[in-house]
Amino acid sequence: MKQASAKPKIWAVLALALLALSVWFGLPPHYRYVAALLAALILPVLFRPVWAFWIVLGALVGLVAFLFTFRASGYHYAALVPLGAGVLLLVFRFGKRGLKRLAAVATGLLLVLLIPEVPILQAALAAGESDAPYVIVLGAAVYGQTPSISVRHRCDRAIQHLQRNPGARALVSGGQGEGEDISEAEAMGRYLVEKGVAADRILLEDKSTSTWENLSFSKALIEGTGGDPSRVAVVSSAYHLYRARRMAAALGMAADGLPSADGYPLYMTGMYLREALAVWKLWVMGI
Repeated sequence: MKQASAKPKIWAVLALALLALSVWFGLPPHYRYVAALLAALILPVLFRPVWAFWIVLGALVGLVAFLFTFRASGYHYAALVPLGAGVLLLVFRFGKRGLKRLAAVATGLLLVLLIPEVPILQAALAAGESDAPYVIVLGAAVYGQTPSISVRHRCDRAIQHLQRNPGARALVSGGQGEGEDISEAEAMGRYLVEKGVAADRILLEDKSTSTWENLSFSKALIEGTGGDPSRVAVVSSAYHLYRARRMAAALGMAADGLPSADGYPLYMTGMYLREALAVWKLWVMGI
């Protein structure tokens, strides 16, 4: 048994390599030193295989702590993946039979929570172009007065729609949240103007605080300016389109989904996980 335990732990090497690759390709380039540190942990695993379990567990815990230092919640949800892996690693390595069974049941319940990923992905993959006369751009985080990468990507997608449909108008929707010096709508409006969109093609809805309010307030604004909101295009991140289109339909709007470009992969992974919970809320509560 001692001789076997001294052999290189291939599972540990693979686990550390996968973590390193996910950080290298999943975060902004200036965080690649974290990937290098994770890869460096492969060396002690090779030379001290008996430490493999604790090295991998430490790497998982460290990565979770690192991801939770980011302000964006997508990274927090992404951190739940290595956190769960670390807990299961401990349970199945040291836990008694009853605890292992409990962990297996919890894993099954987690898979049930992920069921909404099926329609979420279907909606994301099915999204295409539109000739709708209004394009509603759903808000995302603004840092002070600086639009986040999600906001910029959504606005860029709206600009494409406006260029393809010269008679269309953009309605930017989003109120002012914590850490935001201006409303999300104001930040998006400024961005569109800077990119060459005429101000008279932009409507601002700056009171909403949720997707439901984004869409219901936008519908009221279109009606208030003499427009017809029965058919619109909705721009949001791909993971958000299923829920947004369901809510728009509930409000009497036939909405074409226009996905914006994705952000960093780890962030997007976290947002897809977060969205599954939001869809469950939609299914159960209707909003």
